[in-house]
Amino acid sequence: MKILKTIGQFLINLWPWSRERKFKKINKTLQQAVVEQEKERVEFLQEFRFYLRKYLRKDASGKYIPIKSKNKAEIYETVMAVHGARLRELNIKFSKNLRISL
Repeated sequence: MKILKTIGQFLINLWPWSRERKFKKINKTLQQAVVEQEKERVEFLQEFRFYLRKYLRKDASGKYIPIKSKNKAEIYETVMAVHGARLRELNIKFSKNLRISL
């Protein structure tokens, strides 16, 4: 009977260590996933900013070709139609004032 109690106490004392080891393994996996997601976000934001510059024609500076101006609502709707799913997937918020927030 005494032996069973000591074995039981040993297993009870061993239990938190196994849980801690499990948590360390999970944290390592999560850290790698966060780094990968952050890389995806940075790449997408570069691509997204390039798309906005192209769509808004920021590079158009001609003497004879007028720069077309578009209202914010039109820009917002077009951007959300093209990139809305990807923005939601990466948890990036794009407001109607054309501001990006992470």
